[in-house]
Amino acid sequence: MSYNFTATEDYILSQKNVITLVNFAKNQDTLNRQDNRNLFLKLSVVFLVTRFQVYVENVLKEFDYKLKQSRKLNKEIPLHYRLNSIKIETEKKQLHKLLEDPTKYTNNKLNEIYQIITVINDLCNGENCIHADCKFDTKFPLGATGLNELKKLFKQIDGNDIFANVKFDIEKLNEILRRRHDIIHEDKNQQITEVTVIQYKKFITTVVKHIDRYLNKFLN
Repeated sequence: MSYNFTATEDYILSQKNVITLVNFAKNQDTLNRQDNRNLFLKLSVVFLVTRFQVYVENVLKEFDYKLKQSRKLNKEIPLHYRLNSIKIETEKKQLHKLLEDPTKYTNNKLNEIYQIITVINDLCNGENCIHADCKFDTKFPLGATGLNELKKLFKQIDGNDIFANVKFDIEKLNEILRRRHDIIHEDKNQQITEVTVIQYKKFITTVVKHIDRYLNKFLN
C-alpha cells in the first residue's frame, strides 16, 4: 500500500521492530523468564508510542514542505492556517517590543519593522503564492505529548478537530500514552501482554493512516 508521505512509510516500516520485541517476549515466556518477558513488553510499548510521536512531528514538517512546494495561492489554503501563521509571526517579533525604546528609532529599525509588515501583508493577500515564512508549530510542547496537544497541532491547519468524524475511538490513544508514561516514570507493567501490544500497534497504525489521508487533502 502506498502512502502520501515518506514519514508515514517510514513509520509503517518501523513497526517490524515492535513485532520483533513481542516475539522476544513470547520466547522468554516459553522459557518462564517473566522478568525478561515483561522487559520486552515494556520496551515495545515505549518504542511504539515514541515512534508515533516522532512520526507526528516528521509528517507535519513534511506537510509544511510539500504545501510550500505546491505553489498554491494564499486563497487556496485554509484561512485558519494563514491567520495562525500571522499569530506566530507577531508573537515572535512583537512589534511593540521592538519600538519600546525611542532612542533606537533609526532607519535600520524602520527597515526591520517594514520587513515584518511586508511578510504579514503577503500572508493577507489571497492572490500571492504561499509565502516561505508561512508557518505553524510542528513540535509537541516541551513535556506535553497527550491527545489534546496532538489535536492542537493539527488544528493549526484549518481549525478543526482532525479526529471529529473518525470511526475509531481516539480516546484509546490516551490509554496507550498513559501506559508509556507509567512505564517510564513508575516502571509499571500494568499486566501488558503480547496481545495488548499488538492491539496497540494496530490502533496507532489506524491513527497514522488517518493522519496521512487528512493532511494530503490540503495538498490537492
